[in-house]
Amino acid sequence: MNEIKNAISSDFFESAEKIEKAKMYDFSIAFNALVKSLKLYGPGNDTVEKNMKKFRDSIKFFFVSKTGEAVSFSFDGNDFYINDERIKKKRGSQISFDDLEDFFILLQISSMTFQPSTKNSSIINFIILGLDTIKKNIPQESVFEHFLDLMKTNDIEIGLSKRDSSGSKDVYSILDKKQLARLLYRSMIDDHHLFKAKIDEKRPIPIRKALRNVQNAIDLITDGSEDSQESQLLTLASLSSLRGKYIATHLSNTAILSIAAGAQLGIERDLLTRVGVAAYFHDIAIPETATGEDIEHCEKGFAYLSRLNSLNFAMMEAAITSGLHHKTYTFTGEPVIPEKPSMSTPLGEIIKVCDYYDLVTRWWPSNNSPPMKRTNAIEKIFKLADKKCFSHVAAKALFSALGIFPPGTVLRIAKHNMLAYSIDVFKNTGKKSKVAVLDKKMNFKGIHSLYPYELIELPDAIRFTLPPPTIKAILDSFDSSGLKSP
Repeated sequence: MNEIKNAISSDFFESAEKIEKAKMYDFSIAFNALVKSLKLYGPGNDTVEKNMKKFRDSIKFFFVSKTGEAVSFSFDGNDFYINDERIKKKRGSQISFDDLEDFFILLQISSMTFQPSTKNSSIINFIILGLDTIKKNIPQESVFEHFLDLMKTNDIEIGLSKRDSSGSKDVYSILDKKQLARLLYRSMIDDHHLFKAKIDEKRPIPIRKALRNVQNAIDLITDGSEDSQESQLLTLASLSSLRGKYIATHLSNTAILSIAAGAQLGIERDLLTRVGVAAYFHDIAIPETATGEDIEHCEKGFAYLSRLNSLNFAMMEAAITSGLHHKTYTFTGEPVIPEKPSMSTPLGEIIKVCDYYDLVTRWWPSNNSPPMKRTNAIEKIFKLADKKCFSHVAAKALFSALGIFPPGTVLRIAKHNMLAYSIDVFKNTGKKSKVAVLDKKMNFKGIHSLYPYELIELPDAIRFTLPPPTIKAILDSFDSSGLKSP
């Protein structure tokens, strides 16, 4: 007798995987269309009913393929996921997911869970309540709880988890915060190319992409939990510019510094978003190929931003900042002392201080002289504030965000023949903060937690640049929680 072959061909699995991926994409399309149609027409419309049927048909696939299991639909700020598997968007697709992304972001939702028993009426009411909540402009820190209360009042049985901004178990992303911080920093720099390309094509900048980057940075800096990524982002913003991406690095650093400084002033989230976006675009008129040479760009920047996105408040702030941020200092960091105080906007003053700090502490290819020491840069900013170049409030905010040994400062450990690289905010003498310890050859030796009085500043004449392997080791150290004592 011939043996019965029980082996299943690889084609079967490949076909099944392709079908599931296609169904995942169809699900996101159907849900997006349902949100959009309810936003435009409200319930009871023929288009809404057709889209509801398409959504129900798409979700049935997942209930059947995974019998009895709920379907989790989530968004991490960049991609959609079904049951923790990323939905791949089709190449060349012109479909806009802006309404669906806004639904997640503005309601602070990480994921929503649908049960097989979830009724069509519950899904419709869920979306309508969400859209109504968005219209009310409730503060971001309380919008999720407000929406959750409405759902309970209306007996809507759809599970929700909150975007991770409090250190709770509700996960906003399949990445942990440490990974997300580094991914965010890379995205902020890489997206600069896209923004410049749109400007060259005389098309609107994709403001939503910039907003997501900025809002993710705000979350990671201000969440207040033990694993807040404020220190890692400030350390990333202290590194030398990525090769060939000097302006993109500068814009990303200024945005991160501005958010951190604004948070020290207690600025609410929507204004922090405007600060971050304005800082992110303040030098957008400078060519990508620029290496730090003095270029007149303020008027061009104002023209770009006011023309391309004139109706958006964040972009209006960015346009004003772009046009006024170099009124009291040059692109090379030289002060231009005004006869009387010359203020741009209150938010613009924060960006000016952060822009100046990053300019003068950075190694620029076109600048033959070494950059200013970070501690000296803070001192210089306060002196220039006395001369009306900067706002005293903005100077204090930046100092409060960076501390007495700003992240990226090379120091010496007292009573030890070792160097230290600050990767934390040293705010007072009663609290330990973290440094990366280096040997004589600038090799990474580990993370130590020290008091400020255990560190000594190096003489002004001594400057160091860290080798790339050391930089990588320092960044990798954020994934380790172990601390040592020297």
